[in-house]
Amino acid sequence: MSRHVLAATGVDGREVAREERPAAPSLTLVAAYGDLHACDYVTVSQGESVGLYARDPGGTWDAVSPGTDAVTTDEMRLWFELTHHYPGPGGADPNHPLGRAPQPGAVGRIDERRAVALVQEHIAAGGLDYPAQGLAADRFAAGWSVYAPVDVDDSDPLAFLDMPVGRSVFLVGDTGRIKEVTSAIPPGQADALFTAEEAFVRRTPAEEAFMNDLKAEFERLDARSGQPGAIADFTVVGPPPEDMTAARVTALTDEIVRQLALCGPQRWERMVAAFSCAVSAETADLCFWQHERPVEARVPEQIALLVRRQRHLAAAMPAGPWLRLMIAVTKGPDGQAQVSTQYDYGDERLPDGQLLAPRHYRNDLAAYPRAEVPAWLRAHAGANGRRTASPRTESPHTASPRTVSPHTAPPRSAPPRQEAPQSPFVDSPLGWTARVVADQKRITYDGDSLTWEEIEWVRYPVSRTKHQGFLFPSMYSNTYTFGVGRYADSPKSLETLNWNKGGKRAEAPEAWLALVEFAQRVLEPRLLAERLDLIRRGGSFTIGEMHVHRDGLSLRGVMEADWGSLTDVEVANGLVWIHERGRQQSVRVSLSSANAVLLPRIVAAMAG
Repeated sequence: MSRHVLAATGVDGREVAREERPAAPSLTLVAAYGDLHACDYVTVSQGESVGLYARDPGGTWDAVSPGTDAVTTDEMRLWFELTHHYPGPGGADPNHPLGRAPQPGAVGRIDERRAVALVQEHIAAGGLDYPAQGLAADRFAAGWSVYAPVDVDDSDPLAFLDMPVGRSVFLVGDTGRIKEVTSAIPPGQADALFTAEEAFVRRTPAEEAFMNDLKAEFERLDARSGQPGAIADFTVVGPPPEDMTAARVTALTDEIVRQLALCGPQRWERMVAAFSCAVSAETADLCFWQHERPVEARVPEQIALLVRRQRHLAAAMPAGPWLRLMIAVTKGPDGQAQVSTQYDYGDERLPDGQLLAPRHYRNDLAAYPRAEVPAWLRAHAGANGRRTASPRTESPHTASPRTVSPHTAPPRSAPPRQEAPQSPFVDSPLGWTARVVADQKRITYDGDSLTWEEIEWVRYPVSRTKHQGFLFPSMYSNTYTFGVGRYADSPKSLETLNWNKGGKRAEAPEAWLALVEFAQRVLEPRLLAERLDLIRRGGSFTIGEMHVHRDGLSLRGVMEADWGSLTDVEVANGLVWIHERGRQQSVRVSLSSANAVLLPRIVAAMAG
C-alpha cells in the first residue's frame, strides 16, 4: 500500500518541506504541519491522488480539495489564494503567480473610448442612478477604471465635506467584463484584485507556460553568448493534446461540483445547476431538493470564477467554448453521488431566462472566434446591439431572479436595455412627511436608499402591548417594524420603519406585509446562502448576542452547543427559542435582532 506524503508548499506550488506517513493524516495534523513551516498550503499525496488543504486569513485550516490530480491541485491552490488572500497587506506583487496581467489575446486591448461606452451602456441597461456623461477613465494593467469625476473647490477648506463617499467605480477588462466596486476600496487594491481575476481565468496551461518560459530562457542565453543563432531552432509545441485538455476540464468540473455542494442544506438529496456564460457576463441558477422540497441557493462569486476558468480551458477543445453548462447531482441511498454534466453549444436558441444581452455575445465571439456561428446567435449578437429574437425576449421578466453577473451587484445588469421602469410594490406614507417606497431594485425612505443586493441583514418583529384599564376598557397597541441595513455605513432611517395600529385583533398594514413577503421571497434566500457559505468555510458572525460558527452556537456564559446537540428551534412571542439536548431552559434570541429570522433555517441546515 502506497504511503501518504505531506508537503508544505507556497502559493506557487514549490515545496518547503515534505515527509512520508504510513496512514492518512488528520486535519489537525495537517494544520500543525502547515503552521510549523509557516505555509498556507499543504498537500497530501497518495499515488496519483493529491489532496489540498489551505489556511484562511483567520488562521483556520480546511480541505479545499479531498483528492484530484496534481495539475488541478495547482488550479485550486491559485483559486483559493485569489478568493482568500490576494492581494495581501503589502498589495500586488509582480512576482506572485497572479501578479502579472494576462495577454490581451485575440481581443486585444480596448481603448478609453470603448471602455467609457461600455460603462454608459451598462448604466443604461441596468437603470443605475449614476451619471452617464462626463465619465473619466484611467488605464491599469488589465483594463480601465471608469468613474464620474468629482470637482472640488480648492479655495474652500471645507469643500471636501461635500465629496461623495463610497461611490461606484466601474472596472472594465479588455474582454468587456465590467465589475462595479466602491471608491471606498483603495484604487490600487481594487485594480490588483481585478487583474488577478483576469489572470486566473485566462492564464496559459501549466505545461504550455513552462515551454514558453523555457524558450524565453534559451533566447536570453543565446543573446548573451555573443553568437546569435548559436541555438539554431527552438520549437514550442502547440496547445496540449485534446485528451489532456479534456481531462483537465473534467477534473475542474468535479471541483466545481464539490464547491456547489457546500451551498445547499446539509442533507440534500438532489442538486441542479445551470450556467449561461459569455466572456463578459454569466447567469447561474442553483437549486437543491431536500425531502422533495426545492431550496434555491445563490452561486457565490468565487465559484463563478471557477466556472469562468473551466470555460476558458474548454474553449481550447474542438467544439469551442460552451454557452451553457448544466450539472445534475443525485445522491444514492449508499451515499454515493451520480453526476451528470451537459454542454450546450448553442445549436438551438437559449431559453429567455438564460439569454445574455447581445453585447456579451459580441465580446465572446471576438475573444473566441468560431468557424461556424448558429444563425440565431449571429442575429441576436448583431443588429447594433438590439435584440432580434421574438418580441417575448423583450419582457422585463426575462432575466432570472438568480442571475449572477460579473458585477458587485449582479442582478442590476440582467434586464435588457429596453426594459420599462418597474413600478413600486410599496409606496406608503410613514411619519409626518416621508414615504417608504420599494420596487424590485431598492427600498427608499426619507432620502435614504439601499438596493436589495447590498443589504446584509433584515428584521421584521411585531410587538403587541396591552394597556390595562381600570375605569375604562383595556386598550391594545401594535407596532409592526421592518428594518434592513448593512453592518457598516448603513442608513439609520431604514433600520427601523414602524407602523402603529390599535386594536386587539388589528390586521397588519399592507405595506409592512408586502415588504415582509418580498424579503422572505427574494432577500432571505441570498442572506441564508451567504451565511451558510461563511460558516462552512470556517467563518463566524453574531445574531444578537448569539455567536454562530462552524462548530455550533455560543452564548457567553450561557450556552456552548454543537450543531448535533440542538433538538428544536421555534419562533413564538417575538423570540427565537433554541432547545439543546440536556438543557432544561431554552435559550432565546429576540426577533428584533438583525437576521434573527434566519436562525431556524441556519440550525436546520447545519444540524440536519
